[in-house]
Amino acid sequence: LIYYEDVSGSISDQDVIRFNSEVKHVKDFYNPRKMTLAQFDTRITQEIVINEEDRFEQVKVIGRGGTCLVPVREHMLKHRPTAAIIFSDMECAPMEPLPFEIPVIWVCISNHSATVPFGKLIHIR
Repeated sequence: LIYYEDVSGSISDQDVIRFNSEVKHVKDFYNPRKMTLAQFDTRITQEIVINEEDRFEQVKVIGRGGTCLVPVREHMLKHRPTAAIIFSDMECAPMEPLPFEIPVIWVCISNHSATVPFGKLIHIR
């Protein structure tokens, strides 16, 4: 499972805190053996691996450029996660479909008109 976190300029510090609170909840409640958090704007800006024995602390944001899902798709093609959760405001072009099937959950903040070409879309405040 890989969590992709939009850290583009349209994402506020409060949005980042909200995204990270969801990741922290999974870590605290389920404590999986391994979690990967990849930040992105127009590229993957940072990849953090959180192991079972690690604590999930405050994450430093690296990014604040535009928003593009192409590097997220390329990262997914390269790493073949078992599932992906993508946190974003979806203020960008949609992602092209993947050539393989995996569960994808899009967690969208502050954009109630957002749509996704595949996977499940969840709107949060």
